[in-house]
Amino acid sequence: MSNLIPSWLSLPLLVLLYRPLSRLLPGMDKDSYVRRTVAAGNRFYARRFRKIPYSRRLLFLPYCLRAQGCPTEIDPREGLTCPSHCLLPCPLRRLQSLALELGYQRAFIVVSGRLHRKEGVLRSRNFLVGQIERYQPQGVIGCLCTRDLREKYLKPETISYSGTLGREGVTVIPQVCLLENSNCRQSAVNLQRLEEMIRSKG
Repeated sequence: MSNLIPSWLSLPLLVLLYRPLSRLLPGMDKDSYVRRTVAAGNRFYARRFRKIPYSRRLLFLPYCLRAQGCPTEIDPREGLTCPSHCLLPCPLRRLQSLALELGYQRAFIVVSGRLHRKEGVLRSRNFLVGQIERYQPQGVIGCLCTRDLREKYLKPETISYSGTLGREGVTVIPQVCLLENSNCRQSAVNLQRLEEMIRSKG
């Protein structure tokens, strides 16, 4: 779907057509399709997102960005928590600190409930929706992989002009930064792009 098509038209079309096309074309490059959809969604919601005060935003980061050997602790209610004594260079700590220094309501590190069921961790989508219901933000930044997005969020009923997740009880204005791959244990992201997204305002 070309960037020449306005995002208010391309976004609903891309979301609506994803499941039918993926069934009709089993060889379709789903990763590229999701990236085009996210680009359209970010353009569509960007202006409204920038107007939202930092104090009315939440940031959700994936635990797969943690540093190697990170002595993380899992709190089923709060997600992954960084021990205060940890001195490892870690993008998660830096991104969390940046968001909180700017005044974000909270910055969560989302743990995979699929990989950590024994610790009582919620599935990532349930955790995210629960925190949105808890804090009632106006805007949300989500950093996740294409697989998670297409399996859990890429549905026509979750996206509207007003925002996303409306069927869950709370509508938020989103911005999404996609990971470079779908490796649940160790992934990477364009940190400059994500930091710009976190800082975006005006």
